[in-house]
Amino acid sequence: MCIRDSYMVTHTFKSKEMKDKFNEVLGGMSREDMIKSSTSDKAKCQMTYYTPGDTMTMFCHWMAESTDAINEQLTQMNDFFEPHQFTEVKEEVFDFNK
Repeated sequence: MCIRDSYMVTHTFKSKEMKDKFNEVLGGMSREDMIKSSTSDKAKCQMTYYTPGDTMTMFCHWMAESTDAINEQLTQMNDFFEPHQFTEVKEEVFDFNK
């Protein structure tokens, strides 16, 4: 296993109803369960960015060996989303917090 690539992933909800159902599911999960559901030997979610209001997208930063590894990790969530969109990114060009 080699988690070396970094991706920003756009997740678009299939409908407002699916977004609401997704929120219900997350609301019933502990932090540990959320981390476990987004972590494997091949892919690990680093951070999730949730958009406000009626926006139908959310964004996640992943470290993974491939986009297939991310798709495999997200299999249980695919009912909520349209096919995930991937953009490979380079790690830390400049950290403004240091």
